Amino acid sequence: MPTTTLPPDAALRRSRQLLTASEQLSATETTADVLAAVPALMREMLTATHAEVVVAGIGRGPASGVAAALTAPVQRDGLARFYAGPAELMAARPALAGDVARLGWQAAVCAPLPGMPGALMLAWSQPRAFTGPDRAFIVTLILYVTRALQRAMRNDATIAASETLQRAIGSQLPHVDGYELAARYLPADATTTVGGDWYDVLPGPNGRLTCVIGDVVGHGLRAAAEMGQLRGMLRAYLVDRREPPSVLLRRLEAANHALGEPTMATAVVAIVEPAASGGHRLRWSNAGHPPPVVIHPGGTVHALTGNDMLLGMRRNSPRHTYTYHLPPGSTVLLHTDGLVEDRERHIDESFATLYRRLRAGGRPHEVLAAAAGLLTGVRSDDVAMLAVRVPGHAET
Repeated sequence: MPTTTLPPDAALRRSRQLLTASEQLSATETTADVLAAVPALMREMLTATHAEVVVAGIGRGPASGVAAALTAPVQRDGLARFYAGPAELMAARPALAGDVARLGWQAAVCAPLPGMPGALMLAWSQPRAFTGPDRAFIVTLILYVTRALQRAMRNDATIAASETLQRAIGSQLPHVDGYELAARYLPADATTTVGGDWYDVLPGPNGRLTCVIGDVVGHGLRAAAEMGQLRGMLRAYLVDRREPPSVLLRRLEAANHALGEPTMATAVVAIVEPAASGGHRLRWSNAGHPPPVVIHPGGTVHALTGNDMLLGMRRNSPRHTYTYHLPPGSTVLLHTDGLVEDRERHIDESFATLYRRLRAGGRPHEVLAAAAGLLTGVRSDDVAMLAVRVPGHAET
């Protein structure tokens, strides 16, 4: 008669196996990760010949159709089946006898995934007795698989939503005669492709170019949704009105407060345009954001100071517009604070390191590559960067 308890050494081995299973499944992130990890795990833990998570619409091999048919009853009634030998297996599902024999399955377990559609199918090439401890061990493994799969499906949904939102709010850089543009967005979280950082470029008449960079407080989808709202309002003002950057930010702040709980964010609105005296000028207003940077053709790097309160703090916060003459061939870099925030060094050191990197100059995409080289290790914040190069003497 089968034993109903395990000797101490066997019980310890099972406990260690469950810990290993938990660690391996915790390392998975997507549904595909889980579906790939389970067969190897079940072969290792249970010496199973075949193991498969059966989920509607996902087939992973030639045995998937048989596995789906065998597990259909357990998915309907929610009760696991343990088939110790071929006679039990074929008696239970005679219509599948030929397929089961062809696959060489002599014993099987078909068990539903608790709380979700799907099942786990295990098969062995030899008959197998399922003792009470065996069944308890397998049921525990199924619980681990179910939790990993539920978490992975949530991650998949988040990734899909992020990608949809990214396509909806992504900024396509325009082609503007005389200017060179480059931009990069680097999310901090690998499971999402969007966050609260954004950039925008809107061309205007007579060589006017309006550049925006901003950063909503927070991360992930919520920050992205709030960012999309702010960005949309500001875009409308940029298209509808030809006003100084400080006025545009004041309008945005007023709308931000008028439409409910205000969103906390930093932002820079910068206008590049031909100057009456020749060359180009930059006019900007800064709402609590890292300073714009001008990289001169000779390698001089100049941070543009002048900073007002971030958006969302106070409805009628004073805003100022500043002006700077841009030498021919110079590049303006706008970036979010994720580029310079580093737990291992002071913010001033990060800015100094960034400016040293920027002295090499180059075309806008080279400037962004040099700036991105500042990022090392695990980042806790998203990064957005926008670089604009004005025409040189020969290009004007």
